[in-house]
Amino acid sequence: MNFTDTDDNYRPDIDGLRAIAVLSVIIFHIDKALLPGGFVGVDIFFVISGYLISLQIFKDLNKDCFSIVEFYRRRVKRIAPAMLVVVFVTTVLAQFLFRPNDAEKVAESGLWSLLSLANIYFWLYQDTSYWAPSSNVLPLLHLWSLGVEEQFYIFWPLILLVTYRIGHGRYFISIFVLLAVASFFLGEYLFESDPSFTYYMLFTRAGELLIGALIAHFIFKYKTIEIPDKFTAVTSWSGILLVVGSLAFLSEEFVFPGLWAIPPTVGAGALIFAGHYDKSWPSRLLMLRPMVWVGLVSYSAYLWHWPILALVRYSLIEINLLLGVAIFAITMLLAWVSYLYVETPARRTSGNAIQVFTRQFILPCGAIAFLCLVFMKLDGYGLRWFSDTYRSKLTSIRNETKPAYQYDYVCQSKLVTYDDVTNARCVIGDDSKETPKAILWGDSNAAHYIGMLGVFAREGGFLFRNLQIDSCPPLSTDAKGFAPIKRVPDCEKSRKITLATVDKYPVIIVSASWSFYQSRYENFLDVFFETARALASKGHLVILIGKAPVINTYNRLCYERAISLPFMNCDESSVPFSIEIADANEKLKSFSQNTENVEYYDITKYLCPNGRCSAFHSNGKPLYYDSRHLALGASWKIGADIYESEDVPFPFTLISSWPDIAVSIRE
Repeated sequence: MNFTDTDDNYRPDIDGLRAIAVLSVIIFHIDKALLPGGFVGVDIFFVISGYLISLQIFKDLNKDCFSIVEFYRRRVKRIAPAMLVVVFVTTVLAQFLFRPNDAEKVAESGLWSLLSLANIYFWLYQDTSYWAPSSNVLPLLHLWSLGVEEQFYIFWPLILLVTYRIGHGRYFISIFVLLAVASFFLGEYLFESDPSFTYYMLFTRAGELLIGALIAHFIFKYKTIEIPDKFTAVTSWSGILLVVGSLAFLSEEFVFPGLWAIPPTVGAGALIFAGHYDKSWPSRLLMLRPMVWVGLVSYSAYLWHWPILALVRYSLIEINLLLGVAIFAITMLLAWVSYLYVETPARRTSGNAIQVFTRQFILPCGAIAFLCLVFMKLDGYGLRWFSDTYRSKLTSIRNETKPAYQYDYVCQSKLVTYDDVTNARCVIGDDSKETPKAILWGDSNAAHYIGMLGVFAREGGFLFRNLQIDSCPPLSTDAKGFAPIKRVPDCEKSRKITLATVDKYPVIIVSASWSFYQSRYENFLDVFFETARALASKGHLVILIGKAPVINTYNRLCYERAISLPFMNCDESSVPFSIEIADANEKLKSFSQNTENVEYYDITKYLCPNGRCSAFHSNGKPLYYDSRHLALGASWKIGADIYESEDVPFPFTLISSWPDIAVSIRE
């Protein structure tokens, strides 16, 4: 994402390649469907940076005038000013416009970005859990790539300083070719076990930077060698085809980075290589004035585009074609202004290293870091900390929409332990009873029924234990193929303990996101029915609870955000009951009707009168935490409403009198 620092190194075709990189990233972030592989623009940037930085270092080392201090002076002048402006503006705006929790996270990510550790921050602390908000509303997320580059700038000059003189020949090239290849294979190998580490860290991106460095070494060593025109033409056209093909045909469904990062980065390297020796048609296209202009402002364009998009998406504004064009225009305008009034003046300063470090990095960075710490200390409220009205509104919304997992008596976890299955706080219902007769088993879609079941248990004279595992289907068999791949290890570790526990209870109440698992694997319900049938055959009463309606128009966070962004439209319209959910629920019902000791219950008629489903109670209070889960307070209210209309509903009337399972099973 950086330019050369001296005019003698300047190549307009590289600015044109930089334009392709930044345009592809911006278009991809505006609408992925327009350019599915647009994310590889970042990887093209890495190749360009590896080339430009390494070429300058090779020249200085060859002249025996390389200075680490001078190198970092140039890097600070080039990178820091524009980045600091974006971090400052974004962090301050977040304190006024974002929810406190989100604004605090922006301040945290800003602080780590100042330390060149944004990629490490998002690897360690970005919430990727089931309940996590979308990453596309994190306004400084894009600075992870800057973190990768800055870490490369720390280590690469030192490595070259040590190794260049020693291994300037064949072994020097061989070692770094092997390191580049190892980096690509490392990304491929680590992706399944830790995709976040693979995506964000220098180790798995180093190969892209090293491709640029290796090309720089060849060009420096053989800068005047005569390369046949046909060879450079083939190389150039091959490069453009690899880049364009990657932009068009790669997508987020591919393992990336990894071996699929090779085509776009080798393509970018081929264009850089060919452009040095011959100006074939691809190089001439890259040198067109509009392409060069975009390349010149590409660093600022990259810095500004993502915060703009994050704020728009945070406001729940749908990005259509017209808005997408407007966002692109605003991005390029800000980039041009930033290039003229921030980047260019900063690069033209002539102070010594201490002056540059102090004025352009240490002082502004220190001031912004102080602000970030203050914002974090105020829990992201900023000036809203002193507004009782704001705090009162926010507290009211949060209390009404708290999810099940935030309550002490809800035993919902990512991984079940032996303590979870004996914990007394997980037992709910009629306190006059000594032991629980039933257990609620499932995922988060079981947990959100705990309030409703609590009413039925209290009024029906029984106790039940609850035990739920996030995103893990209630099966006696392997969860692989049904659960999200990142959850499979925890699901499998939890399964043995869970099954042994469930088998001890006469009544087993089961619920899950039936339609979700069914959509992932069309045979899921048949597999689940085998589990339910096996339990019922042992004498257990198995009660299946259907999937609650999904209200895609509902967004609890909208109401929290709208306190600071009153223009937001928090849609409260009802929606038709999902065909997929209705189909899954009907299959559960049919199974129960044809299987002894299995019963079925759902609450669709209470949430979807006349076939329309709403996220709000008739009194106007929200019933949902998010589009898929009931708020637990609302779950208790639903249970009370049902009890008032029909007492304890069947089949829960069977629980208190259901016979105990044989002692051999209980043990």
